Amino acid sequence: MKPGLKRWLTRGAGCALGACVLEATTPGCSLGEGTGSVKGTLNIPLCWSGPFNLNPNFYAADPSMNSLFIRIQNGTDYDIFSDGVSILVNNVHAVRGDPPYPSELDKPLTLALPPGVVPLGDPVQVNANPASVQLALYLDKSCQTEDVTLYALNAVSLNVDGSCDQVEAGPLTIQCPEANMGLADSGAPDAGSPDTGAPTPPTASSTITFQDLFDGNPYEANAADRLTYASFDAYLGDPREGCPGGVGPPPPCRGHIKGTFYFYFQRGQPAQPFQ
Repeated sequence: MKPGLKRWLTRGAGCALGACVLEATTPGCSLGEGTGSVKGTLNIPLCWSGPFNLNPNFYAADPSMNSLFIRIQNGTDYDIFSDGVSILVNNVHAVRGDPPYPSELDKPLTLALPPGVVPLGDPVQVNANPASVQLALYLDKSCQTEDVTLYALNAVSLNVDGSCDQVEAGPLTIQCPEANMGLADSGAPDAGSPDTGAPTPPTASSTITFQDLFDGNPYEANAADRLTYASFDAYLGDPREGCPGGVGPPPPCRGHIKGTFYFYFQRGQPAQPFQ
């Protein structure tokens, strides 16, 4: 996988009401409270199988140019010792509808990998309409013996019943064109391409909807423009488990989580140094 895919989101989350992780060049932030939830199911070999509840109590946001990094975490430790969700908004003003952009608030936005981030060996393909928001789940506390980060993908392969859970039917084998290249474990009979005649697995995609979004100005005086309020429905996977070149069924679903978060950005002293 190209450098940076493992942690393209989990570095740089910074200041917000509720928590801070601070870069040396970023204004500090003070402790406060946010509200939110992240729940669902996970199906991760050697780590987690079944219901999942993050119970977040740490909310952080770090503006950088036109983008915004958001971190929703259980506990205030460094991300490399914690479980949490990282979100990258690539163009805050476009989502908010600041002139000259039309507003994308209250509209479902596609969650997908950043443009140019592909598994090692896959060609980088031009996308005329790339996703404006990315999301990742990291489990560095729960999966200490594994290096686990899952990504909200624009498509994942599901079980025949539409779930991501482990099922008695056994692992899903994704049949890639001309070769059985797939990696397993979504829990359905063999699936494949038209080359094999095997059934194609059902798929699902990920979305996020912002009701409010911090405008990215660390000196913002208007409370309404410091508020971030959103909900998401994310189907998680590992893009390395898909077919080479992205030709064939998408990667198996490793988890399905839904979440909400609501917090205000607030400057102040850092709660912990940026690493």
